[in-house]
Amino acid sequence: MRRIWSALALTLLAACGDAGGDYPELMPTDRLLAEPALPGHAADAARDPAAVGGALDARGQALAGRAGAGPVANDAALRQRADALRARAKALSEQSLAEDCPEGSADCAPN
Repeated sequence: MRRIWSALALTLLAACGDAGGDYPELMPTDRLLAEPALPGHAADAARDPAAVGGALDARGQALAGRAGAGPVANDAALRQRADALRARAKALSEQSLAEDCPEGSADCAPN
């Protein structure tokens, strides 16, 4: 009986060891409380917001002009696919759910 108690005591003492270091290391407060890293253009925006706004507007106009400039690859195939999807959606919307649902059933969607 003495050996059993000794083995149990050794097991409990071994379980109390701290193998992971200091507890808790859950929140890296040095990173959470650090000043945020700002992108490089933030300093330019702080100095002259109008110049940055103008640059963004110019870039947006350039992108908008480029978007409609070129032909779309497989335009005919995309148009056929869109038409087929529209036809399928119309056919599904015209189906009645009442035929599949017994009268007074709470599991069926309303028409």
